[in-house]
Amino acid sequence: MKNVGFFVLMLLGLVSCSSPPKYEKVKLDVPAEFRDSNAWKLAKPYDQQLKQKWWEELGDDDLNSLQERAFKNNPNLKIAVEKVNQSRANFNISNAGLFPQVNATGRLARLEISSARPLTNYNTPNQATVQTDILPQMVASYELDFWGRVSSTVAAGQANLEQSMADFQNVRLILSTDVATYYFNIKQADIEIDLLNQLIRLQEKALLLASERYKLGLNSALEKTQQQIALETTSGQIEQLKRTRGIFEHALATLVGQNATDFKLGVNAIERRALDIPLGIPSVLLERRPDVASAERAVAAANAQIGIAQAAYYPQIVLGGGFGYQATQLANLYYAPSRVWSFGPSLSLPLLDGGRIDANVAFNKSGYAIAVENYKKVVLTAMQEVEDGVSGVLALDKALDQATRASRSALKIFELSQDRYKGGVANALDLALAEQAYVNVKRLETQAMASRLQVQIFLIKAIGGGWRGDKSEGL
Repeated sequence: MKNVGFFVLMLLGLVSCSSPPKYEKVKLDVPAEFRDSNAWKLAKPYDQQLKQKWWEELGDDDLNSLQERAFKNNPNLKIAVEKVNQSRANFNISNAGLFPQVNATGRLARLEISSARPLTNYNTPNQATVQTDILPQMVASYELDFWGRVSSTVAAGQANLEQSMADFQNVRLILSTDVATYYFNIKQADIEIDLLNQLIRLQEKALLLASERYKLGLNSALEKTQQQIALETTSGQIEQLKRTRGIFEHALATLVGQNATDFKLGVNAIERRALDIPLGIPSVLLERRPDVASAERAVAAANAQIGIAQAAYYPQIVLGGGFGYQATQLANLYYAPSRVWSFGPSLSLPLLDGGRIDANVAFNKSGYAIAVENYKKVVLTAMQEVEDGVSGVLALDKALDQATRASRSALKIFELSQDRYKGGVANALDLALAEQAYVNVKRLETQAMASRLQVQIFLIKAIGGGWRGDKSEGL
């Protein structure tokens, strides 16, 4: 009895000094606000709008339809879903270790015992025996988690599951921004092609007028040649834009999970609109970006792996038992004398392993350090991308404003040229040239809008997929 008490006291002492490392979230130096935050409106990130639906703010039905098709058919998103399913299954596997395991076993054999086997009693000679062995039984086992191995395994499984869910949200976010990017690139190509077609008609008209004036001796061959070059240059630009549009269309087809050969997006030269994106504070950003959440969960999983590795220093104690019947004949099987049972703990303690456990603990501690540094890197990258997006939107807002003013000025010049032409002060060539100038400036304005939309989408991605909601769609 004293030996049992001593064993219990020793066991309690080991338990008190072998708890797995407690996970504490990595503290980061995050600024209180972004550099250009004074120029932005503060977001309210906890309302009811799902942040995944940010594209609906643009009010484009074609884009909404493409996003839904991508979420339904994109292979990368389906892979991410299956990875979540795998992580959930692994978590359920590790979670099963918290409960007793019960198995039904049995044996039915006809066997012969050797007469040459080692003696168990020198006074009783051995002899060969042929008999039947029937043994059905129930066996139960339960690992006593004194050292935190099982709980650490469950914690690691939980963190891995949450990481895979964050990875899914990140794939979804990247997919939505890629679809929008390619879609607006296609729209920009359509708008520019439409403007260049208008320009070609004007240039053809100007070339005809320049040719007539040349025949009448009113201008030199240089003016006619310049108009010819301008016309051919514009025609070449249209062909390049058609090729670029095709490349974007093929990429968009892949994103929505469709064969590029069969995918066709109709021409859409309707003007787009930019959004005013309110910003949150940096600490809220870290809660919203799925890649940041994934990196943080990887740190938690790495911390739990240290606990699993350290538990190997201590004995593994499994409480087990079994109950069944054993007989040589089926008729005698379920009688009281045929009962067999066992109950008690089994213990396994490593005494000499050549440094395997030490190396495994060191390996997992290094893995934790790597996860921490990767988490810091992801956070720094997130802050960099937001600052890039913020400064980019501010700069391109100014560029777009300047391009719009230039377009309005070119329109006024064109209108004045029309008045001068109607009044007989200017000729038709002057009017055609003013029209060409206006179309060229208008094209620059559409390009400024395209750049503004691209950096807008980049900023939406940088702040975690929108600004109105903080809910995530479940899997």
